[in-house]
Amino acid sequence: MKNMIAISILSVTGCVACASAGEVAFSDPVVLSCTEMESFLLHAKPGPMRNLSVGVTNSHRITLSDGNMEHDGHVQTVDEKKSQFEGAQGAIELNFRDSYKYNIAAYELAKLLGLNMVPPYVERRVGADTGSLSWWVNNTMMEAERYKKAIPIPDADGWNKQMYAVRVFHELVYDTDPNLTNLLITKSWQLWIIDLTRAFRTSENLREPKNLVKCDRRLLNRMREIDAGTLKQSLGSWLTKTELRGLEARRAKIVRFFEKEIHSKGEAAVLYDFQRTSQSCGTGL
Repeated sequence: MKNMIAISILSVTGCVACASAGEVAFSDPVVLSCTEMESFLLHAKPGPMRNLSVGVTNSHRITLSDGNMEHDGHVQTVDEKKSQFEGAQGAIELNFRDSYKYNIAAYELAKLLGLNMVPPYVERRVGADTGSLSWWVNNTMMEAERYKKAIPIPDADGWNKQMYAVRVFHELVYDTDPNLTNLLITKSWQLWIIDLTRAFRTSENLREPKNLVKCDRRLLNRMREIDAGTLKQSLGSWLTKTELRGLEARRAKIVRFFEKEIHSKGEAAVLYDFQRTSQSCGTGL
């Protein structure tokens, strides 16, 4: 995780009915829509920021409060360009960019796709800098930790369906840093994709086509429906024209890839139904 600000809502309970002296009934924890989480992130009062030990872009965790509720957020302010960048394995990337703006673009794209796997991100000034502020996903472990400790997955089929969707999304956004610290696992074994500051390259080719194995039926339909105009309208504040052109080209290539797979292997071997794409945005946070 590089420098994302994550905010999570704490359980809020209140007296619903006091049937008799000494009896207090409490409501269930608050469940917010993505729109409500975005509003909280934008308007809640920020508290002190704490440095995060994970990542290389000096991100912070912050507690927010609107007077009724508290939740933590993850702040990332990185926004840098380099003509040449050498990655961890010595690979050279030209016209390198690392930007908090890609976090917000990725979240907006996930909403367009109906893919409930990216927590809310907004742009906000916190302290001296403007950056992305995201909803903190509570009570999680990183996939890197699960993999290192060889923690068994309780539902292999459900896990695979999530990973198929993650890989499609990473190919679509051309994330050059899709490491296992950027996948969070909740206690219910839901995966959340975070920290996409090195995504949205201008390439019109797919990064790792071998990662395209299967696709959720609803996700493929949404990729078929989205066009360049829709992408510009929703993501134009965060992406350049060339970045949008690369995204549109990759979208079209992913759709063609799966259509060819369906033609050669049959729909049942390629498509599946993924619960997360039928849920409301933010379900599980």
